[in-house]
Amino acid sequence: MERDTLIALLGAEDGEVYESCGNALRAGYDFKVLDGAASVGALVAIYRRRERHTRTRGIRTLGFVQAVERLASAEGLEELQLGQVGNAGTAWFYQLFLAPDGSCVVACLAVHQVKGDTSRP
Repeated sequence: MERDTLIALLGAEDGEVYESCGNALRAGYDFKVLDGAASVGALVAIYRRRERHTRTRGIRTLGFVQAVERLASAEGLEELQLGQVGNAGTAWFYQLFLAPDGSCVVACLAVHQVKGDTSRP
């Protein structure tokens, strides 16, 4: 997937996390869409646990609860592609969940990676 395509897909969604992720892409953050697909049911279970973990640890996130809700609503799709924006050196890491054909972003969340930094993405 091309950077401009992903920016356009994010721009079609409402919400701060989608805008923030698009801005990160425009700023040159690394990104990739992984080969293959993952079961929506498994993703819901995994990301519910991860959301609880980040909340109990006080890790800042953006759009995490909404992403889990959107994943749960997407179980009719059976599988989703995964993508990511950012890396270990960026302040925020974005996890993307895409339709199997890459035609839309089903959900997006961001996890803050810098301790002590209170800036918004």
